[in-house]
Amino acid sequence: IAGRGDAEAFSEGKKARAMGSVDVSDGGISTAIASVRDDGTDDMYAILKYDGKAKLILQKTGSGSMDEMAGELDDGEVQYVLLRVEGGRDQESKAVKFVFITWVGASVGGMAKGRVASHKMAVKDALGWTVVDIQADDKDDISEEVIREKLKKASGANYDLGSNAGGNYESKAGEIQAAGRNNYQTLEKESNIGPVVFETRALPKETPIDLGGRPMVASATEGKKNTVIRDEGAKMKGEE
Repeated sequence: IAGRGDAEAFSEGKKARAMGSVDVSDGGISTAIASVRDDGTDDMYAILKYDGKAKLILQKTGSGSMDEMAGELDDGEVQYVLLRVEGGRDQESKAVKFVFITWVGASVGGMAKGRVASHKMAVKDALGWTVVDIQADDKDDISEEVIREKLKKASGANYDLGSNAGGNYESKAGEIQAAGRNNYQTLEKESNIGPVVFETRALPKETPIDLGGRPMVASATEGKKNTVIRDEGAKMKGEE
């Protein structure tokens, strides 16, 4: 016989499904999120999985590489990941960035895929702020190279101007600053307007108009008959 607690749990689960929501109240989830976001721990990712149709539980946290994280994702499951990413190809930007991954395995059924759309935002809210959100069904789409490229584009940074790919870090901050300054000066020269030259002689009372290139109702020949052509130089000499 089901007890009162079981009945309440069933009722809450039914309510969550009816609202298109998902239960993320498992205590392990909030603890894992805090750990991944904490600079004082080694945890680099937290993976959530379904326990039933409308409840998520913590599957695991890990301190390994992105490849290790990807190895925990199952082709037959829907899983959610909070991933911590540090550094880059160089160390000019040392800010920690977070990525939200929605993994929908290639073998997941249509009903389970449909639930992802209604649950995804609630999961994102629980995991907190992230720089990049990725939904994938192929592990090639969540490789370290792909994830770092997405982060670079999202942050608008060009980390390739510096390099410590060989393991010996040498700051390129001065070179980056110089490259930016030179680029600015080049663009400034190309876009600057030259000196303004003012007309010093007296202008005629009527401004001559070239009708040859204008669209006209009348033909060009008829239009030119009504055009007065004067020698302004000769006129000015006569007035003197």
